[in-house]
Amino acid sequence: MLNPRNAPVEAFVATMIGAAGGLLFVLMGLIQWQVEADSTWVKFPVIIAVLELLAVGGLLAGLRPARLTAAFLFGLVALIHLLAVLNQGPVWIRVMSGLLSAAHVFAVVLLNTRPARIHFIGGQR
Repeated sequence: MLNPRNAPVEAFVATMIGAAGGLLFVLMGLIQWQVEADSTWVKFPVIIAVLELLAVGGLLAGLRPARLTAAFLFGLVALIHLLAVLNQGPVWIRVMSGLLSAAHVFAVVLLNTRPARIHFIGGQR
């Protein structure tokens, strides 16, 4: 289990980015739903948020394959946000998607650092 006292900072920050990124994506969808009165803006962000929260749950539970799964999922979400940046749409969505993409890439990098690998694989530091 991810205990902030025993876990390296890299693992803790990566899990927080994953959880906050998924919830922020849902918030963006809810705001756009209110602006355009179209509920389809929320469906995809909710699916992504559920997947991200499942990956974060695996990281918190300390499951061995969770680190690679979360890194793959965070990389995929970063690419999805980059597509939103390159797409046409409101500027605020494009800016927020750019920030979320950068945060998810940072989370992938943090999950691949040596302290995080050692923490999730097990062993001494």
